[in-house]
Amino acid sequence: MKLSNIVAFAQQIAPFETAAEWDNVGLLVGSPEWEVDRVLLALDITPDVVEEAQKKSAGLIVSHHPVIFPPLHTLHPDSTAYRLAKYDIAALCLHTDLDRAEEGVNTALGAALGLKNTTLYPDDFLLVGEPHNPCSAEEYAAFIKEKLHAPSVRFTEGKVTRVAVSSGGGGEGVALAATYGFDAFVTGELKHHQYLYAKQHHIAAFDAGHFSTEDVVIVPLKEMFSAAFPTVEFIISEKNVCPYRAV
Repeated sequence: MKLSNIVAFAQQIAPFETAAEWDNVGLLVGSPEWEVDRVLLALDITPDVVEEAQKKSAGLIVSHHPVIFPPLHTLHPDSTAYRLAKYDIAALCLHTDLDRAEEGVNTALGAALGLKNTTLYPDDFLLVGEPHNPCSAEEYAAFIKEKLHAPSVRFTEGKVTRVAVSSGGGGEGVALAATYGFDAFVTGELKHHQYLYAKQHHIAAFDAGHFSTEDVVIVPLKEMFSAAFPTVEFIISEKNVCPYRAV
């Protein structure tokens, strides 16, 4: 299968032009003319993931986080970009465009948490909905940890009846959750002042970790690509795991 066909399908799922201005998305390594018959999917393209792709004969890695983000000033042999070029492995990265997509990261996060009656606000990187059962913040934190396989979940006290989610580094969305009248907010990163804001505005805010709130998109992404390209094998990385543990 020509790589250009896979790139064109990715453009349909998450149009590259919808990415934030500061972002770097699309085909970042490789040529659209390359032929691929096996694709590895991962949240992050790390050196371990590149080595895995090479061992599994995958000619393309599809990731959420861009493999080239800050400008490259040097290219060391141990770097991820160098290894991709060395092995002739392409990299297709879908970042904030996938966050905003109808079938993207926030939709996958809402589905993992079983939210119902959901609405996506793509410009705000926010999906809102209702939990199956209203509960306390402590109960919902335990539920989030189980459903997302998160190492830990930090939270502020409150009730959970209407939920807003913003995956990854979406902590700024806590103010939008308050504006829209939601009493619970789930994200992957909250800063100290955002915890204080949540507490002052009576919002049960949950920090479930960047990896855990975004990795949920990898399985549905694999299913979409596999359905579109049945002659190509799409496999999920075994090396790309949450980079930290918690006690």
